[in-house]
Amino acid sequence: MPIQPNAHPDRKTTQGEHSAIHHPPDADAPRKAFPDTGWDGPIPSADGGEEEADYMHKPPYHWESVGAKFAAKYTSACLCGNVEFEVHGDPLDAKHCHCRSCQKLHGTPFQWAVIFPKTSVRLVKNEGDSLHFFSTDIKTSESKHHVPCKVSCNTCRSPLFDEGRNTVLAYPSSFTFPDDKVPMDFQPTAHIFYAERVMEVPDGIPKWSGHKGSSTLMQELSNDEGKMPKYKGHVPEEVQTGGAEAADESMEGEDEGEGEGGAEDEGIAGRVRKRART
Repeated sequence: MPIQPNAHPDRKTTQGEHSAIHHPPDADAPRKAFPDTGWDGPIPSADGGEEEADYMHKPPYHWESVGAKFAAKYTSACLCGNVEFEVHGDPLDAKHCHCRSCQKLHGTPFQWAVIFPKTSVRLVKNEGDSLHFFSTDIKTSESKHHVPCKVSCNTCRSPLFDEGRNTVLAYPSSFTFPDDKVPMDFQPTAHIFYAERVMEVPDGIPKWSGHKGSSTLMQELSNDEGKMPKYKGHVPEEVQTGGAEAADESMEGEDEGEGEGGAEDEGIAGRVRKRART
């Protein structure tokens, strides 16, 4: 099957200096509507805070769908299996976040999240009362439902999603996909807070310094010190000084003599040569 460089071939596309792949423009791209999943009340905790009464029997927790309109398409569960959610339909959007808070809270260079309406998410299992809430606003060890908040399992500590005022930012790592293949709607349309990155990602997806569409676009690769990945091996002097032709000859010689590691080294050498030319 040939690779399709554009995830949405039916929509108008633009290409700029910041991206190697065509992407739908943010300004005129139609936004997905919230589906009718059978919730007939206002969106719970839409004003934030902790004033929502009986929140555990409202979206995105345990609630009943009027007319059985909620049709589970995916399930999301923690590592130990004590907490499980079901999800209706596909996400509204997907993104990678490089902000410092996500780095610390997830223990990773950046976060991968997909956005669902609260009314498209439902709790189906909470064994041992394992559901845990953490608010980045009040920062207490006590499990306190203060929106926005991060939702996890108190037994295995697996993060599951962030509850916002209108939507849920779910973590696809907790989802079960058919044949372990990530659906197209779960693949990110942007990297956000790329200005705070510790790792550069040359995937051709637009990189925003802050929030998507309301900050500046950034180049995905730089020569900034302290940004991963940087090759730790020996870099010939010709490459360091920008001598591209001499570097090619030097690298080719090294690649031929590396034996089993040649394929890997060839890829590294190619990346080094490419940077030397820029």
